[in-house]
Amino acid sequence: MLIFFKVLAAVAAVVGLAWLAERVGPRIAGVLSGYPLGTAIVLFFYGIEHGADYASEAALYGLLGLAATTGYCVVFTLLADRMQIKSWWPMVLSVAALASFAAVAQSLPPLGVYGALVATVVALLAIYLCRDVKEPEFVAVKPSKAMIWGRALLAAVIVLIITALSHWLPKSLAGVMAAFPVTLFPLMLLLRLDYDNRPVMVLAKHYPFGVGSLIVYGLAVYACYPLLGVTLGTGAALGLATLYLMLYLAWRQRAKRRVAKAEAS
Repeated sequence: MLIFFKVLAAVAAVVGLAWLAERVGPRIAGVLSGYPLGTAIVLFFYGIEHGADYASEAALYGLLGLAATTGYCVVFTLLADRMQIKSWWPMVLSVAALASFAAVAQSLPPLGVYGALVATVVALLAIYLCRDVKEPEFVAVKPSKAMIWGRALLAAVIVLIITALSHWLPKSLAGVMAAFPVTLFPLMLLLRLDYDNRPVMVLAKHYPFGVGSLIVYGLAVYACYPLLGVTLGTGAALGLATLYLMLYLAWRQRAKRRVAKAEAS
């Protein structure tokens, strides 16, 4: 029964992101990919299987995992900007980079809540490094249903593997793996199979802008799971992450209107 719920949660997350990417475009979808769907699923089942305290501590290591995922997006963005738009090398090399970054993250000494500072600095650095990457004016995205459901099943497999490995891996590595881009990676692969590197690059470039939501979620899980338990703690953490993302998107829209008004005048 637990396996069924893991699959259901992963499928719903990927299908929902694909639906959003089709309707709001890869820029906003990239920001929304920072919403803690995959991380929430993994940490929730960590809590169910190992206890709230285990998941709480794993969430802190997950903050370092966020830095690894952000690095993965940077590598893809920069390589896709320099290579042919149909080349698979950006995807292959960025996945290799993700594995390397994750290995470094899990080998670091425990940083506790200061892992949030590392994740924040890496996200800001990613935004700076990719600032000059030009985006197409409009990227039409309409993935096929077969691709959506195929990637959803891939996300489900990833969740099953990560939660299964947590029974044998050290808590540090299990925590870093909780930040694996469970929903982002299948979506990037989906877009790459249906299109070329351009919409995937836009998605990856805008991912760091949404990382703040994941940082808030990780810190909230660390604080709320021991106090409220897994279920209520997940609800509280998702509420805080949602509030952050809503405030960020509202600020982003206001900033865009100010820029447009200044250019018009």
